[in-house]
Amino acid sequence: MPSAADVRALEEVGYGIWVAPDVEELDGWRLRYADGLTNRANSVFPNAAGSVPLDERIDRAERWYAERGAGAGFQVTEASLPVGLVDTLARRGYAVAAGPVSVQTAGLPALEADARVELAAEPGDDWLALWGESRGARDAGVARALLTGGAGRTAFAQIPGLAVGRAVAIGEWLGITSMLTVPAARRQGLGRAVLATLVAWGRAAGARRGYLQTDNPVAIALYASVGFAERYTYRHLRRP
Repeated sequence: MPSAADVRALEEVGYGIWVAPDVEELDGWRLRYADGLTNRANSVFPNAAGSVPLDERIDRAERWYAERGAGAGFQVTEASLPVGLVDTLARRGYAVAAGPVSVQTAGLPALEADARVELAAEPGDDWLALWGESRGARDAGVARALLTGGAGRTAFAQIPGLAVGRAVAIGEWLGITSMLTVPAARRQGLGRAVLATLVAWGRAAGARRGYLQTDNPVAIALYASVGFAERYTYRHLRRP
């Protein structure tokens, strides 16, 4: 198990890879909103202790989400700040709504790009439609803003109509997200082809370490086959 400081550092890597289109700072926390598209982009990122009393800070976060017609959610790890956050949320009626999500890292292996995979710097309409349908995206503009809002260079991979994936290169890190293969095309190696192509792109961009988040057992097996291993988990807490 990594130290609390290591977990918070990795959480910052993950934050930069998946940046919501609507973000507001609240005493060191980051409030994120993306019209309900993914838990990560619609939850509080509590990675700083701050100075405002905790209950007051939670009250302010709840009001911020209410102004957007949403309920507040919190992405929490064992290292979330301030200490005592999870207990306080439980006292206020929050419970686990999703997770655990496995956060995994790896040294990037030297994989070769697959000729079947197309790469682009922006998600095309077909890419966006395939991924967005799987996530119940209500607004293509919000989906595009979320997918292109990462802090580094971004690549969108696809085997047209069959599989997609996304990668963000930030310094030494390559974040892998949005991996999807349509049900009729699974177990044909397409996910591995997309993954290998994104890893090859990331290494060419200077990345040497990989980062991803998943709660899919099939995906976990694929990632393990190229060296990814769990470092810690997080959960999303919401009030019923």
